[in-house]
Amino acid sequence: MSTERINFNRDITYENEEKFALRFEGIEPNPNIDKEKINKLLDNFINSKSHTNMLRNVTFIRTILKEFEEKLLIVEHSDKTSQEIVKYDNGNLFFFNYQNKNNRRENLTTAEFSNRKLNVSFSDYAKNSIIDYPNYDSVNQQFNKLMMHIHLLKNAKPVSLNRDSKALIEIYKLFYSENPNFSLSNINIKVQAMMSILAQFGITLENDYSFSLLGKNKVPNSLYLEQLVNQLFPLGEITDIDNPIKLADNPKKIIKIVGECVREAIYDKDNKDDALITISKVIHAGRYNLSTNSNVEKLSAFTNQTQNEVETSIRLVKRIKEKLNNDK
Repeated sequence: MSTERINFNRDITYENEEKFALRFEGIEPNPNIDKEKINKLLDNFINSKSHTNMLRNVTFIRTILKEFEEKLLIVEHSDKTSQEIVKYDNGNLFFFNYQNKNNRRENLTTAEFSNRKLNVSFSDYAKNSIIDYPNYDSVNQQFNKLMMHIHLLKNAKPVSLNRDSKALIEIYKLFYSENPNFSLSNINIKVQAMMSILAQFGITLENDYSFSLLGKNKVPNSLYLEQLVNQLFPLGEITDIDNPIKLADNPKKIIKIVGECVREAIYDKDNKDDALITISKVIHAGRYNLSTNSNVEKLSAFTNQTQNEVETSIRLVKRIKEKLNNDK
């Protein structure tokens, strides 16, 4: 068994003065681990959204590096308003430091956990009274929130796949005939469009969720799906998973047929993401937002798509239904 030591280090300063750094030391149990893929996932994570959520930072880093035995993990984040540092030794939180750098110097918060001691300070420079402290409830809430935050950081685990996550992965593979890569910038668009279109044909996840029309372009979007996709970000491309969901034969057949028809419809499009969004918008609007006998002109006006795009999406739905009926 290999006992080779492995190190990963990242240190970056963003344009908005936000800073992020991580240091990982561990043991590589398997010399065949794809370190190039690991480094790419780390870089994708570093260059992703804001890193103000330290629990998310630790969870994602541990997910990306889960194949290594963790010996030391240090994660630091700072911006104009706060600074936070966490340090783990053999997976155990041994140091935590948080400072709220509010420029107004009101409700300034500092906290440090080390050597099994926790020191917390809440300061309100706008008030002179100490005995009759007027912000007791606020401080109490802040303290409870801080304690919960430390507790969650202490118990941060890599992302695990629940039933819906596993089902989503299997559906994606059937629909797009490829492995999902959750670190891609357009993965949320592909998942939202896919599940929005499949809803027309009775395919949903086990959890109860719904689509709302996002923004002036009325794009169908499910907050639940978006959160699911965000949680799976550090997994990158998924080829195989442990204990995958086995979909029933009829849903598998529907997903494959719908996916094949959609892929054929967008095959020669310059922007496949836009084509997917158009199809999902028209289908969603025709089913949920307008009456079933709405004409092309009404659908075009509602979805802000051309009549030709609406007609193409309607023909696609008819073609899918015909294939499904013929396959019975």
